[in-house]
Amino acid sequence: MSQSRIHILSVIDDLHFGGDEYRLCAFAQSLDKEHFDHTVLTLLKEDRALEEKYGSMRDQYRQAGIRVVDIGQDRAGNGDRRPATIANRLISAREKIHKVASLIREQKIDVLDVHLSPANPICAMAALKTRIPFAVTLYQIDSMQSPKLWLTGQFNLGNASLLITDSESQASVIRRWLVRCPPMRVIPNGTAAPQAVLAKETMLKLFDIPNRPLTIIGQVSSLISYKGHLVLLDAAKRVLEQHPECLFLLVGYERGEEGYRELLLQRAAALGIADHVRIAGYPGSIGDVWNIIDVHVHASQLDSLPNALLEAMSLGKPSVVTSVGGIPEVVRHEVNGFLVAPNDPEQLAVSLIRFIKDPSLRAAIGREAQNTYVKHFRPQIMTRRLERAFDYVVTQ
Repeated sequence: MSQSRIHILSVIDDLHFGGDEYRLCAFAQSLDKEHFDHTVLTLLKEDRALEEKYGSMRDQYRQAGIRVVDIGQDRAGNGDRRPATIANRLISAREKIHKVASLIREQKIDVLDVHLSPANPICAMAALKTRIPFAVTLYQIDSMQSPKLWLTGQFNLGNASLLITDSESQASVIRRWLVRCPPMRVIPNGTAAPQAVLAKETMLKLFDIPNRPLTIIGQVSSLISYKGHLVLLDAAKRVLEQHPECLFLLVGYERGEEGYRELLLQRAAALGIADHVRIAGYPGSIGDVWNIIDVHVHASQLDSLPNALLEAMSLGKPSVVTSVGGIPEVVRHEVNGFLVAPNDPEQLAVSLIRFIKDPSLRAAIGREAQNTYVKHFRPQIMTRRLERAFDYVVTQ
């Protein structure tokens, strides 16, 4: 580790509820303050109305004592009174680049820590303008398949000093996709075990769940189609035919697919299981939600290393998860969780039923999952590796 202090500026589009936002929060809280200064910058201005609709972690960041600033930029066509035309988007991007570059100079930033694709082009240009190194944390490149985004992605990522991702699986995908690939480090997520604030009875009432013996099966993820909620509902129909004492809780906010929650509610009604399904966002501590979940399920069709899986493991919750992305690098089937194929409601239902019928199996799998978490996925483990990565970037 270098002897001089390093000032890291972590840049992200906005602080929604999501795995990368939780990863950044855990990093900021466990960072070595003797050797690092740290600031989180959002490219979009705080918008309370949108945050109530889509969820936001800004208050959690504040409560954790994390320094968060924004560049005062409205969304194009929302609040700045300019229609979201291509020309106005370019003007907005140029303004963002100028403001980020100014902040880098004013705060004497040593390295940019860029998160998620919306921030990549802005930060790449600002970093090149100010001649400081930048690292990019990314998990998926599926959103960059159009010719325009492909070219942008090749420029942004190809000029980074370091790429960071959370699984070997995703690292392989990124290396194949990039024409010129910078150095890359695989640093899995590290998350603190979520703590409940509200009593279990309060949460049951909030989600309109009867306070009687029930097995609550929960998926905690953004409400977006690739997370596999429709497959989960089809599996839920099969589970409930044999075990009507179960309830399915899907907690998350819509992210980029307006009306998706309503689609899920309609599907549950069409399947005749609406009384056994709850779908809602929750703005408080995610530990409150985990406190009422007995079995964790993650039916995603596309993923890297979901933060929700690690949260479940940290609490000793047994998980049934799809074998996509980096999940098989963490979960050993029938040892610390159950792996199932994506898009297979029958297999998903069979695995869930095994946990429902066998509490001792649930407990054994949960204990092993917690042991795995303690050895490999605590936030301090992730943060020490990230600290070495940023030190490497600055000292090269």
